[in-house]
Amino acid sequence: MNQGLDGSVGVACGLDAVCPNAVNPNEDGQATIRTLYLSALVDALSEHGHQVDTLLREYGFYRNQTATPYERVPLHRYVSLLEHAARKFDRPYLGLEMGAQFGLEEMGPFHALFVAAGSLRATLDSFGMFQGHWQTRTSLDVTAQAETTTLSYRIQNRAIWPRSQDAEFTIAGMALMLKQLATPGWRPIEVHFEHSIVGREQTLERFFRAPVIGNQVANQLVMRNSDLDRQFSRASGFQDTRLKSVLECHLLDLMGPEITVAKGVAEQVEEAIARRLGRAPVDCDSIAVVLEMSARSLRRRLMEEGTSFRSVLQTVRQERAQAMLQSVDLPLSVVAEQLGYSDTATFSRAFKEWTRASPRRFSRQQG
Repeated sequence: MNQGLDGSVGVACGLDAVCPNAVNPNEDGQATIRTLYLSALVDALSEHGHQVDTLLREYGFYRNQTATPYERVPLHRYVSLLEHAARKFDRPYLGLEMGAQFGLEEMGPFHALFVAAGSLRATLDSFGMFQGHWQTRTSLDVTAQAETTTLSYRIQNRAIWPRSQDAEFTIAGMALMLKQLATPGWRPIEVHFEHSIVGREQTLERFFRAPVIGNQVANQLVMRNSDLDRQFSRASGFQDTRLKSVLECHLLDLMGPEITVAKGVAEQVEEAIARRLGRAPVDCDSIAVVLEMSARSLRRRLMEEGTSFRSVLQTVRQERAQAMLQSVDLPLSVVAEQLGYSDTATFSRAFKEWTRASPRRFSRQQG
C-alpha cells in the first residue's frame, strides 16, 4: 500500500521481478551515499524485523549504521539492496513507500535550512549545494525555462542498473519535501523516470497526482515557475538570509569535505551526450560547445584517451537502446527518437551493426 502526495492510498500492482545488482564498480573513486537514506528503507520494512537485518548483512550493511546518518557507503550496494528488498518482500512500490515517509523532519538539521531559504527555488538551490556531499557521482540539475523548471536526478554510472527503486524513492521524497514547504495543493506538472513504467502508470500517477512518463533521459520533476518563485507563508517559513548563511556553514562542517573525482574528457562527453540524447544535437561540434572547447581540441583529447567521439556516442546509444528494448512493447519509433535517430530504419541498421541482432529479435530474447 502506498500513500500518495495527497495522503491517499494506492493499491500496489505487479512489477517485473529484478535480481540484485551484480555490478561491482571500480573501487577507486566509486560513488557513495550517506546512511541517512538507509534509514528510510529500515523504517519502510519495519514489520519484517530480523529478515531485514539478514538482508542488510548480505550487502555489507547493519541496522546500527542508521544511528550515524552521515557515514558514507558504496552507492552501487545501496541501490542493489533496494532492488532486492522490493523483490524479496513483494513490495514493487518500495521506493514510493520510502519517499512518502521521508520528508523535512527526516532531513534533520537541513529542515531548518530549507525553511530559511524562503522559496521552493531557493530550497532547490540549497539542496543542490549539498548534493555532492550526500551522494557522489550523481547529477542533480535544475533547468529553468519560460514557464517551467525541471529538477533532474540521475546516477552517472550507467552500470548501476536496475535502479528504479532508488529513482522512485528520490523523486517521491523530493516531491514530498517540496509539498511540505509549498502552498496547500502543490503538485508537479509532470514526472519522468528513466526506467520503464509499463503496467504501473496508474499507480504512479495517483501517487504524484500528475502525468508520469517512463524511458526518459533522467528522473525528473517538472514544476511551474510561479510555484517555485512564490515566497513561503509565515506558517511554513520565511526567508532569513543571515540564518541561511549560518546554517550552510554549519552543515558544510558537519558533512565534511565533498568527495570529488577528476573526470576524463571521454566521461564528460558521455555525460553530455546522455543529457542531450533525443532532445538536442549530439554531434561533435555541439558537444564541444557544451564542454567549452573547440571540436578539434575535443577530438584530440579523446584520441589521447584512446577513444573517439564516434565511439563514445555509439557506446551511449547502444547502452541506452539495450536498456529501453528490455521494456515491454516499447515501439521502435520511440526508441529511435529517444536515441536521436531520424527514423526507425536508420536505428535498426545501427543496432544490428552493434549486436548482430535486429532490435525486435534482441527484445524477444530479453523477454
